[in-house]
Amino acid sequence: MDAWNEYKAIFHSLQDDILVTDPNGIIVKASEGTGTVYGVKAKDLMGRSVYELEKEGLFTPLATPMVVRSNKRVTFVQTGQDGQKLLVTGVPVHDETGKLIRIVSYSHDVTELMEIKAGMEEMSAEIERVRTELNWLKSQHTEDGIVGRSDEMRKLVATAKQICGVDVSVLLLGESGVGKSEMARFIHNNSERRDGSFIEVNCGAIPDALFEAELFGYEDGSFTGARKGGRMGLAEMAEGGTLFLDEIGELSLSNQVKVLKLIQDKCFYRVGGRKEIHSDFRLISATNRDLESAVTEKLFREDLYFRLNVVPIIIPPLRERKEDIVPLIHTFLSKFCEEYKRKRVMDKQVLHELSQLDWKGNVRELMNLIERVVVTSNSSTIHLDDLPDTYRIQQDSYSKMNNTSESLQSSLEKLEKQRLEEAKRKFRTTTKIAEALGISQPSVVRKLKKYRIN
Repeated sequence: MDAWNEYKAIFHSLQDDILVTDPNGIIVKASEGTGTVYGVKAKDLMGRSVYELEKEGLFTPLATPMVVRSNKRVTFVQTGQDGQKLLVTGVPVHDETGKLIRIVSYSHDVTELMEIKAGMEEMSAEIERVRTELNWLKSQHTEDGIVGRSDEMRKLVATAKQICGVDVSVLLLGESGVGKSEMARFIHNNSERRDGSFIEVNCGAIPDALFEAELFGYEDGSFTGARKGGRMGLAEMAEGGTLFLDEIGELSLSNQVKVLKLIQDKCFYRVGGRKEIHSDFRLISATNRDLESAVTEKLFREDLYFRLNVVPIIIPPLRERKEDIVPLIHTFLSKFCEEYKRKRVMDKQVLHELSQLDWKGNVRELMNLIERVVVTSNSSTIHLDDLPDTYRIQQDSYSKMNNTSESLQSSLEKLEKQRLEEAKRKFRTTTKIAEALGISQPSVVRKLKKYRIN
């Protein structure tokens, strides 16, 4: 076997795509791998112009003109006839005088790598979108534990901020579970007393006979069972901070007198003690009872009521601010996933279902449910089947979609139109509608026009 045949055998034994052209783009050599890559026979490429092959759609762009222009090695991505992606390198070959006489190009199929790269870029973009959305949600709807998208909650937070800087008494009103304790902590954390203690006293949980000892403390031997050395009371512990009297409407009339004197004088005696103790605290109280009616019925002292009710803040129930349900769900979901080391996301259908409920137990009930489904669900996505039966709406919009005579698209459009009409009645601007529905403002304008909603 002569030298040329040996060289030829070696050249064609390579599995890679190797193509040699002259400076005019005429193919002078092509490996068997080249024919395999482009779906043709290598011998059929000999003598052909790469420019003609490009016009026929065999591959694009070309290595030859790039190397001719730059007179140096080039690397680029080429697209084949079937859409495959090739990483091509073109190399110039010079004679002894330095004249360009040949262009050698070789390639590797990187279609799969390009698809992986595109998938990774798409995933990164989605992660960034979710991160941006979460950051936006946090900045828009969370204020030191107060989560709220609704106008009502934003107004309440604004009012609370106004009174944080002054030691005025605040009375938090609202149904059980609406978040009165969180609002009290918000006021404390944003006040000048933030470095002091936040002492919470549940007036409804302390037996009437023990209330005075718990609030004011007691001295050694003041009563049977008293701890040796005595004990500091909750009012004394609140020195320099905030005393939060929760469920104050549950106090007996006799204990109401003691609280009234404490508020007026900021002084008290421990049970069994004779030394007057002074405590400088900021007072916040809360109740789910109608104290005005209780005053009328002689169940609550009028003088104490006026002492407490300097600045009243009424927190509406969750059923009256349904825009807050989804942000609250995401907040609790994140909290309990971190606490229980679980990875859970909420199916959109579940979000819709839960946002339609009245939530008689308010935020506390919603929080308990989310904790329950995070712990009991078996998959990473929480579905309708993971909800307790009492939390599934039997005649909701999704159930109505089971009408087999109606297409899915038609059912979805009916639901979309219904939600838009509800939002349009509640909000004046398309920006507010967009915030409530979680879509962009241009989408709202387009959809209102589509469904002819004026």
